[in-house]
Amino acid sequence: MATEVRHGEAPQFSVPISGRYAVNVVGHYTNVDGLAAAGVRTVAWQSDKPAKRRAEMLALRTAFLEWFVEEWVRQGGARDEAVFHIQRYPFR
Repeated sequence: MATEVRHGEAPQFSVPISGRYAVNVVGHYTNVDGLAAAGVRTVAWQSDKPAKRRAEMLALRTAFLEWFVEEWVRQGGARDEAVFHIQRYPFR
């Protein structure tokens, strides 16, 4: 599955769009050095079908990872650093 990624309040896509699905990711500070708390607060699916929901998840994954890399660079980091942090994540 391919995903066209555009960010912002009113993104313009090259094809007509319909429907909407989303996750709301929220982070918090803690009083423990080197530890943040974060998670998905809300989820809004467009489809009720598991296969379509998995496709929605792939699109959201792509949008978040592209945003993460672009924002890392915008905040003064290097692209390869952002990619390193993604690849280094210890999936359990």
